[in-house]
Amino acid sequence: MARARERRHVPGHDRGRACHQADPVAARDVLKLGPPPVADHSFMRRHFVERLARSLLVAAGLTLSFAAQAWGPQGHALVADIAAAHLTPTARDAVSRLLAADGHHHLDQIASWPDAVRHNRPATGPWHYVDIPLDAAGYNATRDCPHDNCVVARIPYFAHVLGDRSAPQHRRVEALKFLVHFVADVQQPLHAEDHGDKGGNDVKLSYFGHRTNLHRVWDSGILDHALHLHVGWDYSIDYGPTRAAAARLDHRITQRQRAEWTRGIDAAHLNAAAVRWANQAHRLARRVAYGDLPAPPRRHWSEAYQHEAWPIERRQLERGGVRLAAVLNATLAP
Repeated sequence: MARARERRHVPGHDRGRACHQADPVAARDVLKLGPPPVADHSFMRRHFVERLARSLLVAAGLTLSFAAQAWGPQGHALVADIAAAHLTPTARDAVSRLLAADGHHHLDQIASWPDAVRHNRPATGPWHYVDIPLDAAGYNATRDCPHDNCVVARIPYFAHVLGDRSAPQHRRVEALKFLVHFVADVQQPLHAEDHGDKGGNDVKLSYFGHRTNLHRVWDSGILDHALHLHVGWDYSIDYGPTRAAAARLDHRITQRQRAEWTRGIDAAHLNAAAVRWANQAHRLARRVAYGDLPAPPRRHWSEAYQHEAWPIERRQLERGGVRLAAVLNATLAP
């Protein structure tokens, strides 16, 4: 990754990290302050202060973690929910067993886990994206993914681990988490380009009156404005509205689109598929994310940009869900 370049935007760092919680839901639970154990007021005050301090530290870790993730928790959950609706019975059973071993019941509950652990596992940072120069024709493994240290190479790697029934269960669970996340990541246009600005994080701007940057706009700004889905202060999400939104997106997808988007997906050729997805996202970054971005000073531009960008982002989320289902079905086939 040529920059020590955590590509995701930075309040102090950015993009996917957090405390050692297994996922955002678990991290959210840590933040809840429980009642004091006794009525001794001095103890209660001391106990409250200690718990509050721990909670603030957790919240700070979460802010560093999720502020930088691709799509944000909502986008990753949407992709997972679309995929979950199209698993084969065999894949659904296998996924359910692995989720249960990790204390979960739904695929969307683990979709942002790789962002949550990124702070404590910094070596996983480059796995979330691929740096294809914006003006390049497309992906070049030697230039863009040295040592297989990018999302394109990690998708087939974790699919292989997931599909290995002789692998320890905890390794397969972790592989499922990474695979669910990375198939979504590679659809995000700013995760498949390098324009010397840390994936758009250095492009500061105001979007619908909110000070932000280009990467964050594509992670969550466009999606939030279109679907009115918002992340809580602790980066938790309301799964009910998110699953309903995923069902609406899924309903839009035609059978012809499903066939087109999943062409060439099988366990033996996932690397070639990941390359195609990265190249597609790279073209969208050049044509739309940067191509439709007006030069500064940018005034009264948000509405027009949203009009152009949301159909592209919506399609990428839909593609991610369909492709993730196909990857899991192929990987977990009997």
